[in-house]
Amino acid sequence: MAIEKKYYSFTPGLELLSKSDYGKIQGEIIDFLGCSKQDYYRKRTCYVNIPAHIKEGIELIFKKYEINDLNSIWEIKDSEK
Repeated sequence: MAIEKKYYSFTPGLELLSKSDYGKIQGEIIDFLGCSKQDYYRKRTCYVNIPAHIKEGIELIFKKYEINDLNSIWEIKDSEK
C-alpha cells in the first residue's frame, strides 16, 4: 500500500505578514531550507510530505514574527484519489 501524499503550503502564513516583514522571513526560510529562490516559490505553495523537522523549523521562523497559530500558517491538502 502506498503512502498517501499530503501537500503543505505555508502561503496562508505569509499572507499574515506586513510587506516589510515578508522579505525578511522569505530570506530566513530560504536559508533554513538551503534552497534557491525558485525552489522556495515552489515549496511555499506545495511541499509534498514535508519532514517534521522542516515543518517545525518553518513554524519557529513564523513565531519570530508573532504568528503563533499553527492553523493559520498552513494549508494542508490530501492527495487526489
